[in-house]
Amino acid sequence: MRPLARFHTRLRGAVLAEMVMAGVIGGLIMSVLPGFYFAYIKLWQRETGKLGAVGRADFVVRRIKREVRNARSVTVSSDGKGLTLVLPALTYDAGLGVTGSALDSEGRLVDGDRVCYYYVVDPNGTGTAGGSIYRRLVHADGSEHAPRLVADQIYPQLNPLAASATSPAPVFSYNATTRLVTVHVTTAEPRPTSGTLLPLDSDPRCARDSGQLVRVATSQHPEGVIQCSTCGTQVRPTAHIVSSSAQLRLRNK
Repeated sequence: MRPLARFHTRLRGAVLAEMVMAGVIGGLIMSVLPGFYFAYIKLWQRETGKLGAVGRADFVVRRIKREVRNARSVTVSSDGKGLTLVLPALTYDAGLGVTGSALDSEGRLVDGDRVCYYYVVDPNGTGTAGGSIYRRLVHADGSEHAPRLVADQIYPQLNPLAASATSPAPVFSYNATTRLVTVHVTTAEPRPTSGTLLPLDSDPRCARDSGQLVRVATSQHPEGVIQCSTCGTQVRPTAHIVSSSAQLRLRNK
């Protein structure tokens, strides 16, 4: 065989080998990439769900905390679902060019605006067991702003258990002796279904048997852990559930 013919034969063999190798590598890539993609989607869904629930609970507590610190007095409804804060009145000092708290003739703070936080179950009438927390501002002259939504997908029935360990702690409570306001917020972020990236608009339940979720006290967790009312500890919630609690002290009188 002539040298040129041998060269062409070797070249064709090398090209064929490269084509086969490229096909094998391409096949591997096409078989592996979808697995990585769907694994990433599941991870993204799980983490964004957790962040959504954590962010919602944290926002409510931080919003109330800022106003409790400035409040003069607090009133909590008998069912623990309403909190009213009376803030000091403000006045503008033209000489100093600043706005500060108004004082009476004896140097005491004067009542100003009232801020009301309250929980409403199923505000849209969809049949859900969850609800929303709203904020309403009432000025000292009696005028008020329309209620504003603070957070939704709130489930007080999944709050940590009260000291009696027989029922969940209320959303709001107040100890007049210690001047402590206690806030418990439990929120849920539904997990996306396997067929869609959008969350389900339904209450959190156990994915095994659709049983209702409840708080059950244990020796390690007297505040309670979330279990299924049907299958007990083998619970697989259909939502990311986050509870946030805080004790806030009034500083003004």
